[in-house]
Amino acid sequence: MKKKITYKQKLLYTLVGSFLSAIVIYNMTLANTIDLAIKNSAFEEQIAKSQNAPEQIQIALQKIKKIEQIVGTNNNYKEIDIHQVLLESVTGYVQQNGIILKDFPQPYITTANGYVTKTAQLTVEADFISLLKLIYFLESDYSVGKVVAVDFKTFKALRSRKRKSNTTIYLQNVKAETNEENS
Repeated sequence: MKKKITYKQKLLYTLVGSFLSAIVIYNMTLANTIDLAIKNSAFEEQIAKSQNAPEQIQIALQKIKKIEQIVGTNNNYKEIDIHQVLLESVTGYVQQNGIILKDFPQPYITTANGYVTKTAQLTVEADFISLLKLIYFLESDYSVGKVVAVDFKTFKALRSRKRKSNTTIYLQNVKAETNEENS
């Protein structure tokens, strides 16, 4: 006996067949096209990034020069006395902003692993905002070294019973040992 296929079954078979043929068509034709479109957009992004490559190279060279200046491989800074440069920078800033320079000892010099590290220390007294501005000034404008530590202290003056803030700022300059003169 022959079974008759109803319209619902025909519709179901047609839908399943259409779905299977859509999967086969996608795998055979559209999958490769979509992959190529994704790769193409990635290549376009790379090309767009490389459009400003000369500018990026110049920025990288400037960063390298700054690092060489700090590490000491650049011969232009061989003769500079960092303590004197720091004193000039801080003195000018202190006079303009009413900050008191309390202590400015000679820098500590240590040698290890082929590098000479000079650590300068200065102690200043002012209100907290002025101290923060001084630290920012040293971080942005002092080009011969780097601020590595800051120690804030607040105390009451015995006579005036006012609160005062002291800050000890530590700056370091690291150079390769071959660039240092034997003195």
